[in-house]
Amino acid sequence: MAASVIEALRRFLPAHAREHHHTMGEAQRRAVWAVNHCRTAEMGGHLHACGACGKREFHFHSCNHRSCPQCGKSATADWVERQLGKRVGAPYFMVTFTLPEELRPLFFATAAKEIYQLFFAAASSALSDTLANPKWLGAATSGFTMVLHTWNQRLHFHPHLHCIVPGAGIDAAGRVVTVRNVNFLVPQPALRNVFRARFRDVLSALRKQHDLPAIDPAVWHKDWGVHLQPFGSGENIIKYLGRYVCRTAIGDSRILSITDTHVSFRYKDRAKGDAPRVETLTGAEFVARYLRHVLPRGLRAIRYHGYCHPAAHKKRERIAFHTGRPLLIGAAATPPPNPPHVFKCPCCDQPMTRLLRLLPAWRCARPPPAQRSCA
Repeated sequence: MAASVIEALRRFLPAHAREHHHTMGEAQRRAVWAVNHCRTAEMGGHLHACGACGKREFHFHSCNHRSCPQCGKSATADWVERQLGKRVGAPYFMVTFTLPEELRPLFFATAAKEIYQLFFAAASSALSDTLANPKWLGAATSGFTMVLHTWNQRLHFHPHLHCIVPGAGIDAAGRVVTVRNVNFLVPQPALRNVFRARFRDVLSALRKQHDLPAIDPAVWHKDWGVHLQPFGSGENIIKYLGRYVCRTAIGDSRILSITDTHVSFRYKDRAKGDAPRVETLTGAEFVARYLRHVLPRGLRAIRYHGYCHPAAHKKRERIAFHTGRPLLIGAAATPPPNPPHVFKCPCCDQPMTRLLRLLPAWRCARPPPAQRSCA
């Protein structure tokens, strides 16, 4: 069997949890518990039997934790399908906001969730205000989708926001406007300067409420990472980000080997033109890097703004119609319900019948409290 992320985590997580239990946050302890018990009897499940050969098997439930490498595949496919159906007829762009390295210690302070919220707020306000500038798009009502990533290819902490931005909106007079050039949305220097100023102002206000680490003042005078890239109809960027929306920082395809002490995985060296490289880490370091990307509890990693919000379908349909996408009149056909998953017998490949339900061992509607130690 090929090496997998879940195998590496389950091999090294218990020792990490025992050694660092008192230094891990609540979100990390919940993630450790979920990963260790995903698709085990602790989560509950069902007993299935084959009517042809009598074979019986337990099939246990997933934990559905966003940090679990075994979960999220079907949710990713559903998200991609929904976003493709919400596209308008304008050119699409990807705008990426990356914070300087000097600011990253803020995300490990006690106010980590507030820092993430600040990051979203600064980027969204900078982008919407720049799009509203009449010198460029001039959209008083714009729309975009923001997706948070916190990792790079080597699993280092690298917080950045990917924004899927249609080049269309509604101006102050109520007219639909689109970009004049399919390869130009807004000037990168203008967007970068507004983003940096917004982050600085909100961080200054947040410091009055929380004890945050000191920041080198020189960070406010350096170039911040704001990147804009045209993406045609938007299909490719949606599918690209969809691979990471509900998945974790590393997939099974990148794991090369797992020993009693080390984990080796492949990565792309961005500084060398995506040249393939191999990283070998101790099990403890692999787990530590993995857990750095567990988000604070309750933080939404995907956010929708303006007419890209699910509730703004009327504005979105209007913009789609005026930008060349067909508008369907009348009741939409109701999609057929998803059929229940049918397990096949491993012996004779015949459908299996569910006999009984196995209740979760902890018997409550949500994962157990954070202080529960992992098995």
